[in-house]
Amino acid sequence: MPDLTAHPLVPFVATRRQSVPIGVARYASVDGSVPGAEVTWDHHVTGERVNLDAMPDFHDPAGLDGVGTTLADTDAVASAVAVMVGGKGALPPGTLAVLHSASHWCDHLGPDPAASAEENVAGRGLHEWVTQGLRENDDRSATFARIARHLVDIAVRGAAMPHAEPDATQVAHARELVARGRISMIGRIALVDLSGEPPIDPILVYELHSAPVAVTMGRGVHGGRTYTVGVNPLVSHPDDLRPALVRLAALEHAHGPPAMLARPGPGSENWGGRATVFGSPWNYGSRLEPGEVVREVGVALGL
Repeated sequence: MPDLTAHPLVPFVATRRQSVPIGVARYASVDGSVPGAEVTWDHHVTGERVNLDAMPDFHDPAGLDGVGTTLADTDAVASAVAVMVGGKGALPPGTLAVLHSASHWCDHLGPDPAASAEENVAGRGLHEWVTQGLRENDDRSATFARIARHLVDIAVRGAAMPHAEPDATQVAHARELVARGRISMIGRIALVDLSGEPPIDPILVYELHSAPVAVTMGRGVHGGRTYTVGVNPLVSHPDDLRPALVRLAALEHAHGPPAMLARPGPGSENWGGRATVFGSPWNYGSRLEPGEVVREVGVALGL
């Protein structure tokens, strides 16, 4: 195991270059494309199931002083840990398996088919621990850094990864959404309004409806609406949401700046994502109305 103190990288969250921490000049980007990164490993672009699959077994972090992501979640944390130790191949196999399982729970809301039953139990517990930790502080970048460094320390010591049980208050919160009319069915699409709501585990919301696809609406840090469109892993669902992503990116661009390109993806200041989940622009509120988003998703996917 390499001496991690030789590579004290700064983990951070940024969707704009000006949000990169002061003093961080050369950085890698994982599970998202932070502008200005020296190297980017982003499975949303390259298509792997979880971001660890998009990363090399070994790399030399000596020329870097930071590792960033665009969204703090378990998949991003696991990838940041891999960067900070010099590559996923530098991790003990058992540790890597648990990190991979945790990433799968994060991105696909279910067990990793490549992992054993024991590894998936540990992966689910680690995902819960990371997710609950990220909710503890509104400063997601600082919390992301603290969690990533803590997991690197644990990996170096060869200790077991942290574990947490699901938060019972989250279950109660999910049920309240139904009681307050925050989930509505429009054809075969669920429209979930989380505007003004505290963060909630998406699997708990999917358990509340039988729609194959959900459009979840929220309020962005920069104002305006945000949307996440995702498949419901608990029922039969479309294999690829990207036809809807392409349609919505074109509609967003038609509203003009700050959208730069009429296609989704890094550098477009537009919608982006992958086959099973995608979302509206990071740095401004979407100009599209909820009904418009639901309609375009339905048309594109035959729902």
